[in-house]
Amino acid sequence: MATGIKTGGRAKGTLNRTTTETKELLQNIVSKELDNIVVLLEKLEPKERIDAIIKLLPYIVPKQQEIALESKATVSGITVTIINPNEDDN
Repeated sequence: MATGIKTGGRAKGTLNRTTTETKELLQNIVSKELDNIVVLLEKLEPKERIDAIIKLLPYIVPKQQEIALESKATVSGITVTIINPNEDDN
């Protein structure tokens, strides 16, 4: 066998035929079950139904990441004037 040189087999990045067939099989199974999911969820107890929905959420709604904003701006020279509208200038 040549060291560091690919001399045969699949081209780089080509999926294994077994892997491709397995993925297709699983997609077919999941597609069929998605049609039945409402019926299956209705058969569950309320707590089990909520647990199942919570487990499915990450596949439907992307998880939000926390965003931290940091400001290094400085403020100087602010003048605050308080005006009392009830006070007469006379």
